[in-house]
Amino acid sequence: MNKIKYILILIALVTGFSGCEDYLGDNRDPDGVDQVPVNEIMPVVLFYTALENYDHSEYGTYLAQCLTTAGRSQTGSHAYRSGWEFLGMNRHPQWRRHFYDVGSNAKELLRFAEEENSVNYLALTRLLRLLSVQQTTDAFGDMPLTEAYQSSSPKYDTQESIYEWMKTEADELIQLFDSPEVTQSTNRPMGQNVDRVFAGDMEKWKQVLLAVKARILLRDLPNLNTGNANAVLTAAEQALSGWSDPRYKFDGGSSVEKNCMWGRNNKPVNSWESRSNDLLAAIPSKFLIENLMGFNPETDEYTDPRLPYIMEARTDDAGVVKFRYLESNSGMPPTHKIEWYPDLYESVLTTDTSTITFITREELHFIAAEAAYWAQNKNKAAEHLLLGIESHMHRLQVPQEEIDAYLNNSELVPGSSNIDLSHIMMEKYKAMYLQVEQWNDLRRYGYSNDLNGKTFDNTVIYPGLRRPHNLYEAYWAEENQWIQRINYDPETEEKYNREELIRLDAFRNPEWLKKPMIWAPQN
Repeated sequence: MNKIKYILILIALVTGFSGCEDYLGDNRDPDGVDQVPVNEIMPVVLFYTALENYDHSEYGTYLAQCLTTAGRSQTGSHAYRSGWEFLGMNRHPQWRRHFYDVGSNAKELLRFAEEENSVNYLALTRLLRLLSVQQTTDAFGDMPLTEAYQSSSPKYDTQESIYEWMKTEADELIQLFDSPEVTQSTNRPMGQNVDRVFAGDMEKWKQVLLAVKARILLRDLPNLNTGNANAVLTAAEQALSGWSDPRYKFDGGSSVEKNCMWGRNNKPVNSWESRSNDLLAAIPSKFLIENLMGFNPETDEYTDPRLPYIMEARTDDAGVVKFRYLESNSGMPPTHKIEWYPDLYESVLTTDTSTITFITREELHFIAAEAAYWAQNKNKAAEHLLLGIESHMHRLQVPQEEIDAYLNNSELVPGSSNIDLSHIMMEKYKAMYLQVEQWNDLRRYGYSNDLNGKTFDNTVIYPGLRRPHNLYEAYWAEENQWIQRINYDPETEEKYNREELIRLDAFRNPEWLKKPMIWAPQN
């Protein structure tokens, strides 16, 4: 496939995507191209960075038991929404997004930017590549890095070595962003038409880099090295100093790429490269509504004011308005209609003109709160907990009086004297609604709930969390087994890199789905 098609997708960002044939191996170096101006490639990389954020978040919201569907099948074309029979799926968009859409375009952009010595483009492209690597390894584990793009069957690097590379890359990038070259007058300009996030403001992008570093360092907690908690706290607070959310804003319109991926009118890019959000068919889980939002089904009252700002209760045929929900993959009662369940598009997060935020202010506050807790600084943990909740409520446009009432209720939001890890992580779970880190956090804490006996600092982290019903019995018969990773993209890796999958014992092996990441509790 000619790479020029994708580099010049900038035109498609204005007029709509053109079709293209499948690519024979997403991590193989595509055909070389002639010089293309870096300011024409950067919008493409940023667009796909937003799409990659959505790809991971869309899977994660179901795998984290936040949303479910009306079905109860053990199998299906979307295994993450049903019974976790992943080996029957034919493609995972996250893999293509990293290796092809972000990675291949970033590779060309870096080459051209280096040739013309546009250091601002070099720095930002490496940052976006780092973010993409982090998200991809956290979903799949081992993957090509050092030999990526050298052939159609590159060697897979271990996740341990990938994390070492990311830490080194983050530190080197901090030095690059601090250098005078990143703002030198000879750099090619990067205005709003090129960088619709920050219009080329390298100071703001540096804070995003510090946030990515904080997220990477957070993987030491709670399983690898809690002694690094102060380093995580420092990184998060450095990022927060002068922070602006990196928001990719959508204008709305008739073509697919002009609408936010979480909006009502979103369709898959190129009809097959990604997945529509399908929020019309999504149903909030019992865990989200009862355990997190404090909904009482007997009184219809709830304790968290955010509930009506992330969804709208709907009426049934009898005229009863109610926040209805289901246990995951349990199946909608045959007398119910999907239209009775909440409208998930009635939120500032899910309009056609919403933003995709790469990392949020509240995520950083919750990273800081968790790190401060492990560093035995409960005063700072409680401080960042409050700030994280408040930031998320502001994002949802909750009125200030409702925010104050919630934050001042000591039964709902603890102070430094009685804060525990569950308070922090349950609140972070809410703040990560439709965000990448929601599923990652659950895995870091081993899906700790009141049934599986896993505790941290003598605390159950996610009380009320339950596995989905009707899991694919051939894989998930053992009680309390949870999914730990996604299988490698069948459409490319099983065809073009099978030997590496066999070497890893990952080729069509359901046990691979159960293997924890290096930063999760080990079996």
